[in-house]
Amino acid sequence: MPTSDALLSSAGPTGSAGEGGDYPAMLAHFAATSMRGQGWSGAVEAYHAVRAMPYFSGSDRTPLQALRTGRGACTARHIILRDLLRGLGVPAEVEMVECDFAAAVPAHPTMPKALRATCETGGIRDVHCWVRAWNGDVSVVMDATWPDDLARYGFAVNTGWDGDADTRPAAQGTVRGAPEDVLAGKEALLAELTEEEASARRAFLAGLSEWLKDLPAGQEGGRQ
Repeated sequence: MPTSDALLSSAGPTGSAGEGGDYPAMLAHFAATSMRGQGWSGAVEAYHAVRAMPYFSGSDRTPLQALRTGRGACTARHIILRDLLRGLGVPAEVEMVECDFAAAVPAHPTMPKALRATCETGGIRDVHCWVRAWNGDVSVVMDATWPDDLARYGFAVNTGWDGDADTRPAAQGTVRGAPEDVLAGKEALLAELTEEEASARRAFLAGLSEWLKDLPAGQEGGRQ
């Protein structure tokens, strides 16, 4: 598994964005309890360990908060995945993807009426994240957004992914860059949204997180 020193180094850029000294230690603990392999086999383990975290979009989107609570949205979980991969010596970066995130979420009868309607019609401008990693000269997209148990609701969970090809992304869109400071980079892109677009985005993500939280125990991919 990655050494603590390697994870400390890989987590440096994230720490400079306000994570403080707790983040490398918690990242190392996550690695120690979730991963055994080295190199690319360890990268696949890291991907599935991060993917197993329940999805939740709250006001604190930092990777430190995601590690503390055991849940997080696409930004935090892909920063964690990037830093785990770098600790293994695997080159990785987080790409920013401008997309209609609601249109990519499968509507389900158990959703509240408003949330289901938004998933059916789309129209929510957002910035999604995924990790691009390199296995030698070959790059793959790792999208660790959805945990396994959401497969029953039609989500692209990527169960059994073995590292040989791109994962299925949670949303398709246009890559707008891969900033080292992911949190600041995403905020800059979200600042391009109109006030109406930003409000609609917040309402959609809050409704999605509330629906996921209220799913019966054992059906939301690790809800505690």
